[in-house]
Amino acid sequence: MIENLVLFAVLVLTAKLTNVSTAATVFGAQLFFFARVAHAMFYLIGIPWLRTVLWFVSVIGMAIIAWQLL
Repeated sequence: MIENLVLFAVLVLTAKLTNVSTAATVFGAQLFFFARVAHAMFYLIGIPWLRTVLWFVSVIGMAIIAWQLL
């Protein structure tokens, strides 16, 4: 989880420093956060295929933020 958190932090801080705050960046951040929380819960429960889906959803959240920065 640390690797994704570092990339997410870089994206969010870059968006903040460049004053890029749109509905899409907020949605991307929320999507990342809630997907990672759900990922942690399903990790504890032990459902590997759903963890993979939730990890991918969190990557989509980061991609939305990155797209807004371009």
